[in-house]
Amino acid sequence: MPESWRNGWYQDCKKYLKLRGQRWLDKRIPGTRRQQLGHRSIFILPTRAGLLFAVMLLIMLVTAINYQSSLIYGLTFWLFSIGLSAMYLTFRNLKGLILISREAPDGYAGQVFEIPLQLQAGNKREHLGLWLGYPDNPPRPLHVQRGQFETLQLSYRSQRRGKLQPGRLLLESRFPLGLFRAWSWIRLDFHTLVYPKPIHDSLRLAGGSDGGELIGATRQTSGDQDFRGLRQYQPGDSMRQIAWKQLARGKGLVTKDFDSDDGASCWLDWANISGDAETRLSILCGAVLDVHQKGWEYGLRLPGVEIKPTHSEAHMKACLTALAVWGEAS
Repeated sequence: MPESWRNGWYQDCKKYLKLRGQRWLDKRIPGTRRQQLGHRSIFILPTRAGLLFAVMLLIMLVTAINYQSSLIYGLTFWLFSIGLSAMYLTFRNLKGLILISREAPDGYAGQVFEIPLQLQAGNKREHLGLWLGYPDNPPRPLHVQRGQFETLQLSYRSQRRGKLQPGRLLLESRFPLGLFRAWSWIRLDFHTLVYPKPIHDSLRLAGGSDGGELIGATRQTSGDQDFRGLRQYQPGDSMRQIAWKQLARGKGLVTKDFDSDDGASCWLDWANISGDAETRLSILCGAVLDVHQKGWEYGLRLPGVEIKPTHSEAHMKACLTALAVWGEAS
């Protein structure tokens, strides 16, 4: 069999076994926001030291049989009982531990997310010598005292937009003697969104009420805005329009109101961009951030999605959310 065929066959088998393993784990340990470890979610095997310990016990047993030595018999079975106790204690060190997911701030593809987790000791016991982390990231040592919570943040770099899916956590312990390794692959669900990686590029914007087009996103194109007066603050108003001097004088939270011209309103349109889907979404993401910072009213058009022009923090979040989740249902 040629070398290329053997390599291709090996890679196909590896992918198939990995896929079957993931499906088996999804059935045995489904994803949730709160996971309590039990018999179905904990696996245990001897470590290298544990295998050497077992070989030593076998040699001692053969020696005891050969020489009919009661002392060696007693020592062998005493060490064997210690090994069984170590196996039980290693398993028990994970059993009952509760992991709870907490929400990380939304971010952009390519950045490192600091994911908060909370661990709670279960069954009124303490959990010592634990190691916790995502694959391809260094694990974190920790222990959870009896009746207490332990909060920590794990780093994860997300390269894909959409719902944050860091994969399965690896939690393991070799406490107390290191003869056995108990571990669990835990998948915690999060509501955190990963927006497309913003690309700040020139963009053809469908313009204001005249239906014309604005090339790029320049300040000169948008025109000026005339100050109209002050009004009461409403949830979703831009932080840039809050009258901070009035607030400092103790006159309450009010918002500056402006008369806007047609040039300060635009559409961010999928049809005006070339490239593949992810490139278009990244360019639109950068455009949303740019025009929002300029104070424009802007709308967003995607295939099957249209968000009408306005300007507020809530509007910006709605546009970024639409870009993050676009196409996931299909």
